Amino acid sequence: MRRYVLMMLGVFVWISLFFLVVPSSQAQTKEEREFMKQHEKEMATFMEKCTGCHSAQRILAKKISKEEWNQILKVMASKPHANISAEELERIQKWNDFMQSTISPRP
Repeated sequence: MRRYVLMMLGVFVWISLFFLVVPSSQAQTKEEREFMKQHEKEMATFMEKCTGCHSAQRILAKKISKEEWNQILKVMASKPHANISAEELERIQKWNDFMQSTISPRP
C-alpha cells in the first residue's frame, strides 16, 4: 500500500513537472486544449511509463517520423522492466503523436 501511494505521488510530481517543461503556448488552440483535457489518461500513462527511465525533455526533443516513434515505442514496451500493456502502448503512441505534432522544431 505504501509503495502504491509513493508511486502515485511520483506520477503526480512528474505530471506537474511536465507542465513546467512544455511551454503553455503549446496548447493555444481550442482543439489542442480540448485534446489535452480529453486525453489526460494518455499523458498520465506516458509520464508514468516513459519518464521512469527517460526525461520528458529528452523524449519530446526527438523529431523523428511517426513510424520511427512507433518502432521505438514497441522496442521500449518489449523490455522486461517496462511493464507496458498493449492498451498502454496505444495510449503512449497517441500522446506522443500529439506532442510531436505540436512542439515546434528546435533550431
